[in-house]
Amino acid sequence: MNAAANARPRVRGLPRAVVALAVLAALPPLLTGLDTPLGGLFLLTALPVPLPLLLGRYPRAFSWTCFLLGLALCLWVLVGAMAGTALFLPAAVLLLIAPAVGPR
Repeated sequence: MNAAANARPRVRGLPRAVVALAVLAALPPLLTGLDTPLGGLFLLTALPVPLPLLLGRYPRAFSWTCFLLGLALCLWVLVGAMAGTALFLPAAVLLLIAPAVGPR
C-alpha cells in the first residue's frame, strides 16, 4: 500500500463519539415506538441516524451527512410531533453538533 493512501485523514475521537451518542439517543424512542401502530414511522426515522459512522474515512462527507441528517431530523421532529417523533430531538441536536466538535 502506498504512503499517500495511508495518509488520508479520518474522522476520529470526539465527532465519532457524538454520532455514536446520537445513535444511542435514538434507540429509546425507536424501541418504545416499534410496538405502536406507527412503528414503521419510528423505524424509518431512526434508520439513517448511524449513517455518518460509515463515512469515517471521508471527513468532509461525514460532516455534511451529520449536518444534513440533523437538519432533516429537526424538521421531521416538527412535522411529526403529534405522532411522537419529538422524542428524536436529542439525536437530531447531537447530529447537528457532531461536525463542530473536535480539534479541527
